[in-house]
Amino acid sequence: MNVLWAIVVGFTLVGLSHQQAEHCLPTEYSSHNCSCISNDILCEGIVTLAILNNPVVRNSLTIFNSPHLNLPNYTFNNLNVSRLALANNSLGDDDIQINTFSGLIVKDLDLSNNQLTHIPEAVVNVVDIKGLSVSGNRITNFQNDAEIMKKIGNTLLRFSFGDSNFQVTWPTELKFFPRLEELNVTRAPFSLMPIDAFYGFERTLKKLSITQTNLKSVPLAFGRLNYLTELHFDHNPEVGDFGMNVPLVQGILKHIGLITLKDDNITTFPQILGKFDNLTKLDMGENLLKFVSDQSAKSIKRVTSLSLRNSNISRIPGALQDMKTLKEIDLSVNGIHSIQRQDLENLTNLETLNLNDNPLQYISDNAFKMSKKLSRVELCNTELKAVPCAIKNLPLRDMNITIDLTGNTIECTCSLQWLYQWGSRDVASNRNQHLSILGKCLTIESTIQEYFDKTLKDCPNSYLCVNV
Repeated sequence: MNVLWAIVVGFTLVGLSHQQAEHCLPTEYSSHNCSCISNDILCEGIVTLAILNNPVVRNSLTIFNSPHLNLPNYTFNNLNVSRLALANNSLGDDDIQINTFSGLIVKDLDLSNNQLTHIPEAVVNVVDIKGLSVSGNRITNFQNDAEIMKKIGNTLLRFSFGDSNFQVTWPTELKFFPRLEELNVTRAPFSLMPIDAFYGFERTLKKLSITQTNLKSVPLAFGRLNYLTELHFDHNPEVGDFGMNVPLVQGILKHIGLITLKDDNITTFPQILGKFDNLTKLDMGENLLKFVSDQSAKSIKRVTSLSLRNSNISRIPGALQDMKTLKEIDLSVNGIHSIQRQDLENLTNLETLNLNDNPLQYISDNAFKMSKKLSRVELCNTELKAVPCAIKNLPLRDMNITIDLTGNTIECTCSLQWLYQWGSRDVASNRNQHLSILGKCLTIESTIQEYFDKTLKDCPNSYLCVNV
């Protein structure tokens, strides 16, 4: 992710003037392959950095694509940044010296995806460090890092670790982080997690991410995280439906508002979701859902945002009608062929509907009749050939409406004149300015919006909307 972000920003720098970049870039870095934009410094393909002579304050420093990078003592002296990213540089233990980070002021230090075999002792010289990532390194355990973890534990709030080479037992050394608020564990071969896995920070942890493990069930240890607000339990294919059946007590995890259960080999809505009274955002994408039971849907009382993206769904689940609090639904990348009149009629609070990348061929004229708050409908890359007549039921008078038809073969002819009549019939309120239709015409070199704004007004006003 860091490398991709750096490359994207690097492309942005192409249009940046040399003077703008120099103003942001410290003089000592100008001789290196470094650039700077909006107080974010990026360096690529370097071996060492010159030591700064005077204090420099920036948002971040990212060094990427530097496989021969060496970080001698005081490399970052006088540097003050919120984030220092040294990920994906093949850094080994010998490339970071004891005083490499001496004189550095940083909140988050990213050492992920390198060749480290232990947490560098140099991190103890970072004053008031808040976040540390050592994910994707060849670290097998923290048994020899206990003293280092103790020294940074008084300030550390965020920690990330995990690799396929890590030991199969949960590291007890995490107890040395008594203030930890965010924990990210990925690509670790755990199959079991002890009930006291979060001992030492059970009352401080707010965000937990456990991904790409060999866990076979939702750990009971989660039930001890009384103040957890976000849980990401993704890409754990050994869990399945059976692994979701854990005896969590109602009302204990009362602060969780967001849960993601992506790619966990789930085929039905887990009953466990009914235990979380304040759950508002749920992502169950990338599972092979066979059905959504009415009982499961009814137990989820407050969810406003639901994603079932890429979940083997062939039609809009009828059980969603019981989730009347929904404001956002993502049903993209499924096998949905149609939207029937009754599919959404009870979802009167719906504001955003995402049906991108479905083989949609039919949308009932009355599909959105009860959708009085729906303001964004995404229908990208479907098999639609016309603007759906159903949008005439959307509340254009009261809000701005966006219909995204990008990637469809929409025929722009005077048969769309009904769209202009609907979009501009109330001239006093300029309703046509409230409608945005994204996508391109098949029959003419124009966007649908341009055709709507410039051409449809000259068409005969005798065309009615007819779904083909």
